[in-house]
Amino acid sequence: MDIDRAQEELRAAYQGGAPGVLISGLAWLIADAAWYVMDGFIAFLVLLVAGMLIFPLSLLVARLFRAPRVSQGNALNKLAIEATIPLFAGLLIAFVLAPRSPEFAFAALAIVIGARYFAFATLYRERVYWLLGGALFLIGTGFAVQAGALPVHVTLAVGAAELLFGALLFTRWNAAAAAAPAAA
Repeated sequence: MDIDRAQEELRAAYQGGAPGVLISGLAWLIADAAWYVMDGFIAFLVLLVAGMLIFPLSLLVARLFRAPRVSQGNALNKLAIEATIPLFAGLLIAFVLAPRSPEFAFAALAIVIGARYFAFATLYRERVYWLLGGALFLIGTGFAVQAGALPVHVTLAVGAAELLFGALLFTRWNAAAAAAPAAA
């Protein structure tokens, strides 16, 4: 399978990744609420549990929209898995930091997730992921350098950014999917 077909198959099966970005944004906002109600470490644990649900829930959303399945022979399946491995390293670093400095732990995790999104530009052939990755990278860096400079938590900033980009990605995917039958 060539790269173009592999990308198109992933775009169709995961709706350009939009459900995952939207669900991730919701996970960050739920963690933000937990931070305000409880504390930063509990919020981190909430994000950890919610984060484990992102892929299965996004897959469920895609199936509800009758998205096709990805073939096992898709060459980009390996890249998707490989792009997840640094996420586990970031989670470990954030977990160690969370009891001491939740703000810095979430900022570090935002940087790692932002960096991970750059690979999604290749997976889904969608340049918006470069902007999303850059936005999360900058949000994380800003909060790491100047924690407490804003009257909000980094979790709120990341959650809001992901919801905005998720809506943009879903709109772009939906427009492309609607135009595809006309082009064929």
